[in-house]
Amino acid sequence: MSQRRLLGLTFGIFFFISGCGHTPVTRTIFDAVPSLSKQNLDSFILNPNLRYLRITVQDRSILMVRGYTEQHTGGNIDVWYSSKGEVIRLQNGRIIGTAGLETDWLNVSYLSLPSWQTLSEVLSATYYRERDQMPGYRFGIKESLAIYRTPPPTNSKMVKMVANKFRWYEEASHKTSNKLPSARFALQKIDGVLQVAYGEQCLTDSYCLSWQLWPTP
Repeated sequence: MSQRRLLGLTFGIFFFISGCGHTPVTRTIFDAVPSLSKQNLDSFILNPNLRYLRITVQDRSILMVRGYTEQHTGGNIDVWYSSKGEVIRLQNGRIIGTAGLETDWLNVSYLSLPSWQTLSEVLSATYYRERDQMPGYRFGIKESLAIYRTPPPTNSKMVKMVANKFRWYEEASHKTSNKLPSARFALQKIDGVLQVAYGEQCLTDSYCLSWQLWPTP
């Protein structure tokens, strides 16, 4: 994909959510998640008709609302919005796109990525990721990744959940230098299907975020 097309996609997202007006979906989102700077996020009254995601970056937490879900052969993609206009796209619990963050990943794709069910039956697996990154106009970043089962951590940013109640996986790069910190995922079975209930991922070596469904299932 050309740089011009990538930039157009990014600006198109921002125009959609921050233009002169709002679509019904984005109006609902902005009404559902007002600024919480003077409120306690944990006591904020949620709209039971909406789905929320709690995002933590360093020691700051915000709520995002699911705007819509895209159907995809590799797994449905949930698109989440904040009241400030940030966007996070999650597929099978992994970040596959962002907009409006300090660092954004665009056009994330995986090759030979096993399903969570397949991973539950093996000790480890290797696959590949390709992504674009902004700012800096870094396009076509390719990474070889390994994922494996790991004990529950003692330093997660989980809220109102107990780490040892979940099945944990760690995803690490094969690079020997300039590699990102490992990602971590906590899985649980819902209706017999393994799903990510909590995730941690770094978009740069110093910009890391975690997310979980809110309120907790």
